Amino acid sequence: MTHRLGFWLLTFADISFEGLGEVSRLGEELGYDRVYTTESLTDTLAINQLMATYTTRIEIGSSVAIIYLRHASMAAQGAVAINEISGGRYILGLGLGHPPRVKAMGIEPGNPLEDMRKYVSEVKGVLDGEPVYPLPVQTYQGKELKFRRSNYPVRIYIAAVGPKMTELGGEIADGLLPYMVPLSRMSAYMEARDTGAKRADRNPRNVEVDLGLHTFLCNDLNFAREAARQTLTYWLGLPAYNNSIRESGYEQEAESIKRAFESGDQKALRDGITDTIIDEFCLVGPPERCRERLAAFLEAGVDMPALMIDPVLADESYQDAVERTLKALAPR
Repeated sequence: MTHRLGFWLLTFADISFEGLGEVSRLGEELGYDRVYTTESLTDTLAINQLMATYTTRIEIGSSVAIIYLRHASMAAQGAVAINEISGGRYILGLGLGHPPRVKAMGIEPGNPLEDMRKYVSEVKGVLDGEPVYPLPVQTYQGKELKFRRSNYPVRIYIAAVGPKMTELGGEIADGLLPYMVPLSRMSAYMEARDTGAKRADRNPRNVEVDLGLHTFLCNDLNFAREAARQTLTYWLGLPAYNNSIRESGYEQEAESIKRAFESGDQKALRDGITDTIIDEFCLVGPPERCRERLAAFLEAGVDMPALMIDPVLADESYQDAVERTLKALAPR
């Protein structure tokens, strides 16, 4: 099976900045096409810049830079710097983040669709050298100062789970970054992407879909599934991802998980995550089984699956798990 394959690095995991650079370089050596980083209590753009210095070929992206945490002009300028350092290998992935975390920082999110549309418009404007902001004229030695521009195109991707944000991505973005979208919903996801693209007279196939997939690699399938339950306990209780379960036809399971999440019953939440739901969202088990599931997501229209690797083995560090899994599932 020949296909494009990426991977996702969890910046909140117990791994050093040097380690993030090292596994990026390993992924490049193994033939992976792209590496993304999350943004959870970190600065994903700063980490992406570091990764660019460790690599020469692999594409690097943020998944995602949270729009409420940095001004659009700074996101654009950060992307310009990384794109120049990497020789045009950068993708600026943008997302909303989780409202409770954003609000806890004293930031009040507005309308998600309106906020994203405005933010992307401003980022693109800065990248294109347009007068986006009514800044007072400032000169240096007789020349007007302007935002830096990249010698390479900066691609902008949008994180989207629900249909409305997916449509927006199809309309205005170069690509989409779905996460925790189950296999059974991929057809509907592609339809939403296509609807948005056609609204803007764009070819839907030009809007790439890179899907983040939790990956639990272990020859013992049951052991891997238990590791998956431990990891998914938090995510599947969140509204956007719980709705993904519901919209995939697992209404009873979604309701059970929702009630357990709201009551803080972690055991009931884990127990509500069935083997079927795990397979809908994740790659689980031995390498060949994981490859079979990858093939299913590719068949459903995903352009580039991205492995979001989680530790499974006893006492395995995050970096060890990433390196072990990257080697086992390296593109053929």
